Amino acid sequence: MKILFIGPKFGNSFLLFKTIKYKFKNTRIIDTRNILPIPKISNKIFHHISPYFFEKQINHKILENVKKKYDIIFVKSGEIIGKKLILELKKYSNKIVFFCNDNPFVNRDKNKWKLFLSSAKYYDVIAYQDISRINLANKRGLKNSLLVLPPYDSKIHRKYKLSLREKKKYNNKIIFVGTWFPERGKFLKKLIDNGLPIKIYGGRWEKDPFYEKMKDKIEIGHFYDRNYSKLIQGAELALCLFSKQNKDTITARSTEIPAIGTLLCSHRTKAMLNIFTEDKEAIFFKNVNECLNKCKYYLKNKSLAKKIALNGHIKIRKKMKASTSNLIDQILRY
Repeated sequence: MKILFIGPKFGNSFLLFKTIKYKFKNTRIIDTRNILPIPKISNKIFHHISPYFFEKQINHKILENVKKKYDIIFVKSGEIIGKKLILELKKYSNKIVFFCNDNPFVNRDKNKWKLFLSSAKYYDVIAYQDISRINLANKRGLKNSLLVLPPYDSKIHRKYKLSLREKKKYNNKIIFVGTWFPERGKFLKKLIDNGLPIKIYGGRWEKDPFYEKMKDKIEIGHFYDRNYSKLIQGAELALCLFSKQNKDTITARSTEIPAIGTLLCSHRTKAMLNIFTEDKEAIFFKNVNECLNKCKYYLKNKSLAKKIALNGHIKIRKKMKASTSNLIDQILRY
C-alpha cells in the first residue's frame, strides 16, 4: 500500500507518521513545518487575520511534492488544506483521511481552521477523538466523521529505566504538562496557593499574570517523545486539564498518562467515565476544590494511588485498543 502523509515532522504528528511507516513501508511524508515563509510572522497572520493570504503558496508547495498516485493520503495538517487543494489531491488518491485531534469548529484559535472548513466535506473520513467534535460536525451537515480514542504511542509512552541523574531530574509529586491558557493558569494557581507541590511544564506560561510569583514552579518549553514520557513517569500524579474554549471532554493526555503508568487526575466527563472506573483506574474532579482534596488524599495514601495507577495502566495498554497502531487500522478500515 502506498501512503502519502501530510503533516509536521515533529511531535505526535511525527510519531504517527513513523507508526504508519512501520506498518506500510511504502509511505512518504510531506513535512509541513516550514510550509509558510518566516513562520513566526506568517503564523500570526494565518491565525489572526486570514489563512487565505497563503493558500496559493501552500497549494503550490504541497502539489509540487505529489508526483504519483497513492492508495491513501493521510492528513495531519488539516488546517492548511482548503477546498482547492483537496480537490487537486483527489486526483492522486481515491481515499483522503484526516486525523483531527483538535477542535476546528470553535473560535479559540481565531481563523486557524478557515481553510479546513471549506474542505471538510471532501474528506473520505475525518477521525475525531472527542464526541464534542462529532456533534459539531453533525450540526454542519458533515457525514464523514469517525469517533476514535485518543492514541498513545506504545514505543514512546511507556516506563523507562532511569539513571540516578534522571530520577532526580524528573522527580515530582504532581505534574502538569501543557500549554498555558487563562483558565489553566487560574486553576493551577489556586492549587499552588493551597500548598500542592505542583511542577508545570509547557509553552506560553510567561503570559500568565502571576508568572513572576509562580515561575520557580514552571519550566517553559515544549516537551515531546521520551522526555515527555520521563516527566510523566517521574511524577506521583499527573493532572489532565481540559480546555473549556475547545469544548474538550477527553485529550491525548487521557490515554498517554496511564499508558506511561502514572496516576491520572482529570476533569470528570462522560467520555472519561466511559473509559475509566472512577477511583479504581483514575481519579476525577468537578472543580478546583475537589481536585485539591483528591490530590492531597492520594499524596498521603501512596499505596492506593499506585494501585489505581496500575489499574489505569492495565486498562489502557491491555484492555482498550488505544494505541497509535490501532488508531491507524480503525481509520483505514472506515
